[in-house]
Amino acid sequence: MISLGEGATPCKSSKNLGTILGIKHLFLKDEIQNPTNSFKDRTAALLISHARSWKFRKVICASNGNQGASIAAYTSLEGMGCLNIIPEEVDVGKKAQMIAYNSKILARGKTVDDALEEALKEKYMKKYYQCTPEFNPLTLEGEKTIAHEIFIQIGLPDWVIIPMGSGGLLISIWKGFKELLELDLITEMPKLVGVQSQACAPIVNSFHENDLNYKKNPLTLKSQALGIMVKKPIYQNLVVKALKENRGVALAIPENLILTSEAELARNEGIFAEPASVLTIAALRMLIQEGTIHEDDKVACLITGSGLKTPHVLEALSSRTKTAGFGGILSTKLKILSQISLSNQTGIYGAKLKEVMGTISLPAIYQHLKELESKNLIYRKKKGKNVYYFISEKGQKVLEALEILINLL
Repeated sequence: MISLGEGATPCKSSKNLGTILGIKHLFLKDEIQNPTNSFKDRTAALLISHARSWKFRKVICASNGNQGASIAAYTSLEGMGCLNIIPEEVDVGKKAQMIAYNSKILARGKTVDDALEEALKEKYMKKYYQCTPEFNPLTLEGEKTIAHEIFIQIGLPDWVIIPMGSGGLLISIWKGFKELLELDLITEMPKLVGVQSQACAPIVNSFHENDLNYKKNPLTLKSQALGIMVKKPIYQNLVVKALKENRGVALAIPENLILTSEAELARNEGIFAEPASVLTIAALRMLIQEGTIHEDDKVACLITGSGLKTPHVLEALSSRTKTAGFGGILSTKLKILSQISLSNQTGIYGAKLKEVMGTISLPAIYQHLKELESKNLIYRKKKGKNVYYFISEKGQKVLEALEILINLL
């Protein structure tokens, strides 16, 4: 079995957030503790082990980022080739991981749905092992271990709250608890809550299809939670079945609650999570307020990936800027500044920034670097033939101030 030390992540008892929300037994299943900082490492370890046993030398993966980053890491460990197919818009930190692990990257379409179509083309069938989570059932086997661990760590919860894109994670958790039930290790199933953003909530819309009081969410596809932007979720019908079978709930969260929930989790529990992850915290608050979840219920919230992969504040600022031209220029500078901050231990040079950011030209990158340097937000050091850039103390303060500014816009 190929491994980087994935799994056995903590299911932490809330230190502060539970008290704030008025719930006694809140637990946070912290999947950020995995090697590439997401729950997808569980799947990657299993898939790459299977690919290696079948003598494949190359793998292919279409995803919104976390699965691709994990697959790239595990193939690098084994010296295998990796082709990641991603949407044009993907969290820059996840793309940076793929590049760091020496994966080839192919951008296709606006959402992962287009990337999925590309990954199924005949030209990839014979030479590439399929690591796309929607197309490999072993994905569910890797991710179901989260349910097993929750039971081992805290016993049977009353509720498990799960972010949804394709719906695969929820089905994995459902499968894991069903196995425990069949083995008579538990006497009943926990109630599951599937959460999406109101900007892209096809599974939630389907769940409430016969509810005359439910207002259907349009698929605007403009969300900070890029990791769960899926127009046509492959597990949609099965998710709806699983939720209704166990008196579960499907919720769509307003976009304006994502940043506040992210800050709430970080400031009260010391966990910096990506936007898709903090949907579970927003959902918990809503369910407590409406009286669905009660003070004495035992609740486990899944925290699926790290906020360090996602320059969410910068993307939110770009989307809320009223002047489009100025917003685009400002967003690019801030994304560059954010990427330099992420790489500040070793520094980063212009060509590497170009690889990570993709759509902007190298001359434009250097023009932005020059302007940032002139304002003392970054500084340079020469290492061999390359010039490496680092963020200054002033530049770091600018980034930290952005969250306050975003919440005022």
